[in-house]
Amino acid sequence: MSKVYKIGILADCHLDAKPYGLEEKRQDIFKSFVLAVKILKKKDIDLLIVAGDLFDNEKPSFEAYYYANYLTVFDNVFFIEGNHDRGVSNFFESIGIKKREYFAINDKLVIAGIDYIDNHNELRKKIYQIQNDLEAKNTILVLHCNINTVMPYLKESSKVIFKSDLNEFKLSIIGHFHNSYYDGKILVPGSLERLNVLNTEERKVFILEIDEKNNINVEPILIPTRKIIEVKDKKELNKVLKEESLKPIVFYTGNPSELSMSDILLAEKKCLLFDIKHKFKKAVDGLLNQEIEINLEKVKEFLWNVLNENNINKDLIKVFMENYGNIKKAQENLKKLIEKEYEIKGIEY
Repeated sequence: MSKVYKIGILADCHLDAKPYGLEEKRQDIFKSFVLAVKILKKKDIDLLIVAGDLFDNEKPSFEAYYYANYLTVFDNVFFIEGNHDRGVSNFFESIGIKKREYFAINDKLVIAGIDYIDNHNELRKKIYQIQNDLEAKNTILVLHCNINTVMPYLKESSKVIFKSDLNEFKLSIIGHFHNSYYDGKILVPGSLERLNVLNTEERKVFILEIDEKNNINVEPILIPTRKIIEVKDKKELNKVLKEESLKPIVFYTGNPSELSMSDILLAEKKCLLFDIKHKFKKAVDGLLNQEIEINLEKVKEFLWNVLNENNINKDLIKVFMENYGNIKKAQENLKKLIEKEYEIKGIEY
């Protein structure tokens, strides 16, 4: 092994994705991928790891295949399949890159990978099997999965891998979550491009530098991307329009009456996409973006918060929530509430 062994990492490239239906965003994804490949090639990496979701779907376009062929510039590639690109092994094989379960960096340090598995209890069994077969403390594990470190809202063992499952490994590289994270034991590279409004932080491509004693240094390199951002008032909007060189995607969540027609026209001109996002729609989007079990109690809690935020009469909220799912009973109680209100005000009903 050379004095410093360099490993480049790509994850969640999602080639062919088209966020918000915008062809410009699809092209952004291709451009960021090519830029990352060029950066890693210039850094003269010894190995490239692709931690799943190279493609956004299992039947990519010819254009997506064209850009993915850039990976042939690397002598060594270690990859796993993600949930979006299951079967991607066939593509890699077509460009001369073989599927490997293990890759030995030297006589002590090994890379091991597991393709995406829906049931995380089954994935956990495979993790423990690798832990038994190899010396975990000298193993870099590559997965594509839910990890509770960045997805604390997932509690069920069948849906998430816990940090405690990975403690024995030297380092775990986790694809699937689109914002990056690193704590010394777990590295989540994140996606190269902002794929939705939740991707608030800067995009990065990561390089691992491994010295002769197998100490690992993690180097993040920024990838410039256009922002997908929510702004809550006109002042924030003007700041974004002034500062962003790449046309951003902006969702305005403030009071629409604050914006004049000229404000809206200017924003639409300076943004790739400008949309006024009402409070209720924002709350629904927030709920749908959470990978949680949707049950009656969670929906009722969600509705209660939305109704309260919009300053609806407390008695009306009470009638609605107490009779959620029973329209007939809700109508009866609403009638009683109206009769009581009229009686108080001395109005004949």
